[in-house]
Amino acid sequence: MLVDGFYGLIGDDAAAVVALGATVAAGVLLWVLAARLSVSPAAGAAVLALYASAVLVVDVASGPGVDGTGVLLLAAAATLAVGGGVVRHGLAIALLVAAVGVIPVAAVGLILLLGAMAVPGALLHRLPRKARVAVGFGAVVPAAAVAVALARPAEPAALPPLVPAVLTLWGLLVAGVLWQRVTWLRPVCAALVGLVACLWIPGPDGDAVLVVVATSALLTAVAAEDISAVLARRVLVAVAAAAVAGATVLLTPAVSGERPALLRPPAAAPGAAAAAPVRPVAVSIPALSVAGPLEELVADADTGELAAPADPARAGWYAAGVVPGDRGPAVIGGHVDSRSGPGVFFRLRTLRPGDLVDVTRSDGRTVRFSVIAVALYPKDRFPTEAVYGPTSGPELRLVTCGGTFDRSARSYDDNVVVDAALV
Repeated sequence: MLVDGFYGLIGDDAAAVVALGATVAAGVLLWVLAARLSVSPAAGAAVLALYASAVLVVDVASGPGVDGTGVLLLAAAATLAVGGGVVRHGLAIALLVAAVGVIPVAAVGLILLLGAMAVPGALLHRLPRKARVAVGFGAVVPAAAVAVALARPAEPAALPPLVPAVLTLWGLLVAGVLWQRVTWLRPVCAALVGLVACLWIPGPDGDAVLVVVATSALLTAVAAEDISAVLARRVLVAVAAAAVAGATVLLTPAVSGERPALLRPPAAAPGAAAAAPVRPVAVSIPALSVAGPLEELVADADTGELAAPADPARAGWYAAGVVPGDRGPAVIGGHVDSRSGPGVFFRLRTLRPGDLVDVTRSDGRTVRFSVIAVALYPKDRFPTEAVYGPTSGPELRLVTCGGTFDRSARSYDDNVVVDAALV
């Protein structure tokens, strides 16, 4: 397709920058359209933030990257906060907490925002000015502590170097302009500067991109209000609408086809040894008092069934399937018993919804799943598609034998299947 050729022509790094630029352009032009429709500034800001968030969600939905849910929660919280009222503010705070849970690096911006709001008296107005200024500058310490806690120095940056460089220049430029011209936005500018710094910390850099792009797009639109009179003409509004549609086409994989993901691991240096593939190394199920290493399991070449672990006391992971924590259903199997006694999954059928399963991976991550269902299926009607078929997010299947033991066949009649979803 034409778009695929375009990305191939300009290269991966430049393509990522163009995608970010298109997001900004589309957001600013959408703001102009909102002005022509006499939408209130608060509603226009919310529309812009939601647009930038939604585009980024679509952008990363079909490939490696971070989830934009946190930015959507932040945008919804900001919209509720603008409306005022005890109930709205309570809901806004709840959404902020949820957003920080999804994107922890957002806490850096929120701490700096609240601290900077104290300086002019928007918060803690009963305190003397010196105390408020101390709180404002003191907010830098916990914000930096959160950033350091999130940093993972051993993890390579997920962004091409050109992307954080362009985002840094853009964020600092718009923050600097608004700092001088729109003083009431200084707390937001301070928060943006803190998040821009997080772009350069290995670990939170990928998550910070979403928040920085959405915030910078919003502030850019506010700055563009000064020239809205120039753009508010019918012909230019029509051009703006076409540009928004075009930018969305460029950014949407469903329309444009496959293209380089914005958030991706850096290319390996020529001659560098390939990194060892990630695999699960251990599983822990507190409700069953099960904890131990994982073997690698394969499917039987004749029957197609998943082979059981060689050691009845150990569980095993289906190595040809999904790695736990990645998108799709990862499968872990284990014996229910053996001639020497109970196996690792002897009490698997006793799990209940809400019970937790932790899987440790070779990359150092521990992914946690919560049980959502426990079912018993006859072996001749095993739900292969439901167990191994694609899913919209990371899921886990725990499988063992169950039901009645057929002594003549030396096998159980059924299978116990536990479905769990990523927490």
